[in-house]
Amino acid sequence: MTFYAQITSPLGPILLSSNGACLDGLYFVGQSDCPSPAGAVPVKPGKADPTAGMRAGVAIKNLKAYKNPPAAPTLFDEQDLRPTGLAGCDDGACAIKPAPADRAGLAHQACGPVALKQAGTPGSAVALFEQTRRELDEYFLGRRKVFTVPLQLDGTEFQVKVWQALLTIPYGEYVSYGDVAQAAGLKPQHGRPVGTAVGRNPITIIVPCHRVLAGTGRLNGYTGGLERKFALLELEGFTLG
Repeated sequence: MTFYAQITSPLGPILLSSNGACLDGLYFVGQSDCPSPAGAVPVKPGKADPTAGMRAGVAIKNLKAYKNPPAAPTLFDEQDLRPTGLAGCDDGACAIKPAPADRAGLAHQACGPVALKQAGTPGSAVALFEQTRRELDEYFLGRRKVFTVPLQLDGTEFQVKVWQALLTIPYGEYVSYGDVAQAAGLKPQHGRPVGTAVGRNPITIIVPCHRVLAGTGRLNGYTGGLERKFALLELEGFTLG
């Protein structure tokens, strides 16, 4: 059975889904593939076109990402960095250090409380939703670079390979679709089907599809809307222009 919960975030409401043991969905409410829990009124997507969006009169899809010089010190000690959890891994928390100055206007904006969508949601799912809310909170506040929430990636064999490759992209870095193909053990020529699989990522932010750009460094597209991709990249230290 799938359980659902909703939280607010600096980038809008987020729907979470879980099988009771792992997180298997994280969607911005209103994006085209966001599920509608039983009894909920379906939300019409705010933008059907994932390449839409403007910033200061410029199409966001045409902007490029530039990596800023690294700030010192890093937010985590090297020994604190741990890979994002997949099903079966432990959920130990990373050590938290003070947040840097505001980035992208998202710092100091906390996520709201967990609102369960079903009566009788088991305690294991509630704890998982609370952990997800807490880690997202720390991420938006600039205090977390690595998520430890246990994940369940449900999709075709090809899609799961692509999503697992996304999990290897470090915070504050970006790669091309061809790079993702190679990381998934595919040929660079698979860039187009890889792009389709990236667009169907069911666990946004934590499985960081926002860190995949066109080979030219342009933002290209994002299922949750390019305004959000722009904000997430700025939060992670990029300059867009």
